[in-house]
Amino acid sequence: MSTQITASTIEQISTRHQALELVRKTLNTTYPVALWRLPNTTDILALIDITSEERHAEAEIERLEQCFVINSYDQSHPINPLVLKGDIIINIQGPESKVTLSTTLKASDLEAFTLAIDRVELSALGRNPQESEFHPDFEGMVTEAIDHIKSGELHKVVLSRYQDFDLPEGFDPIAIFEKLDQTYANAFCYLVQTSTFGAWMGATPEKLIAIEDEHYFSTDALAGTQVLGEVEDLSDVPWTQKEIIEQAMVSRYIIECFKKIRLREFEEVGPKTVKAGDLVHLKTSFKVDMKETNSPLLGSTMLELLHPTSAVCGSPRGLANDFIRTHEGYERELFAGFLGPVGLDGNSRLFVNLRCMQLFKEKARLYAGAGITENSRPEKELQETNNKMQTLLKVIYS
Repeated sequence: MSTQITASTIEQISTRHQALELVRKTLNTTYPVALWRLPNTTDILALIDITSEERHAEAEIERLEQCFVINSYDQSHPINPLVLKGDIIINIQGPESKVTLSTTLKASDLEAFTLAIDRVELSALGRNPQESEFHPDFEGMVTEAIDHIKSGELHKVVLSRYQDFDLPEGFDPIAIFEKLDQTYANAFCYLVQTSTFGAWMGATPEKLIAIEDEHYFSTDALAGTQVLGEVEDLSDVPWTQKEIIEQAMVSRYIIECFKKIRLREFEEVGPKTVKAGDLVHLKTSFKVDMKETNSPLLGSTMLELLHPTSAVCGSPRGLANDFIRTHEGYERELFAGFLGPVGLDGNSRLFVNLRCMQLFKEKARLYAGAGITENSRPEKELQETNNKMQTLLKVIYS
C-alpha cells in the first residue's frame, strides 16, 4: 500500500522507499520531474518543478541555479533548453533520503502539488506513440551515405533509427531505473517526464560538458563502438582504422571549437578505451581552468558551439545535418539532445542523450545511431545499433 504524502510530511521524507514513492506518484501528474544518478557515484537525486508552466532558459548555464535542463537534438544555434526548477530536491543515499524545499516555494503551490499527487492513480506512463511517415531501410541509407561521402565534401554522418518494443506487463519505470543504476555504474542514468517531451529514460555514457566548482570546464570526445567480448585488459582492445578515424574526427571538432574562441590553454588526455556496459568506446578528455583562462562563461559558449557534436551529427555539421534530415525519416526529439543537472552545489553536468528510450502507454521506443565514414560497412553499422539497444533491452526484459 502506498503512503499518503501531504504538504506537512514532504520535508519529513527520510527513506529511499518514501522518496521513490513521491517520484512515482509525480510521474502520474503533469508536474515535471527528473530522477538521475551521475556516473561513478552512488547518490540518486530527484528534482520536481511545481511552481509554474514549463519554461526555457533565459540566461547562460552558469547563471542558472538548482535546476535540470533538457534540450532536444534540433534545438541548436541557438540552443533552447527546457529548465526544470528545483522546487523539491531529493538526495537518496542508500536506504535513506533527504528532501530540500526551495526557499522561494509558496505554501499554496506545495499544497496544490500534494493534493494532485494524492489523487493520482498509478498507471502506465506516456502518451500514444506517433509513427513516422516512412521507415527507411537502414543498411540502404548507410550505403547511400557512404557513396555521398566518397563523392563529396561530407566526411562523416551519424545515422540513427528507432524500434518500438512492447513493455512487459507490470512495467515499473522506477524499478527499471534502479536496475539501470545497478547495471551501468559508468553511465549517467536518468528518468524524466515533462509535458513537452513526455517520459524518457536512459543510461548514456557520453558527457557533453561539465563545470566543477565554478572553476573547471571539461568535455569528452567519445566515438567508436564495439562489444567488449572476453578481453580483460581494456588496453588490449583492438580498434579498426575506421573507428580510430571516427574518434579523431570528434576530438578535432572539439579542438576546432576551442580555436573559434581563441582558447589555447587546455588539457587533452587520450584517446583511451573506456567501458560502457557490454560495449567499449574510444574517449579523449579535455579540461580547461576557467579562472586561469579568464573564461567564466566557457560552459555556455562551448555548449552553443558543440551541440550537436560530431559524435551525433557528423562533419561538416551543416552537410551532415542536411543528410540526416533528408534521409532518416523521423524527428529525433530528445535522442542525441542533451540533459542533466545544473547549478547544484556549484556544479553542472550535461550529457548527450544516447542509449535512451521514450516511454509510451504500452511501448518503449528505443533509439540508436552509428557514425558513418567511407570505411563503413552497412551490415556492421546495423549490428552496432542493435548492440546499443541491448543496453536498455537487457534491463527491461531481465
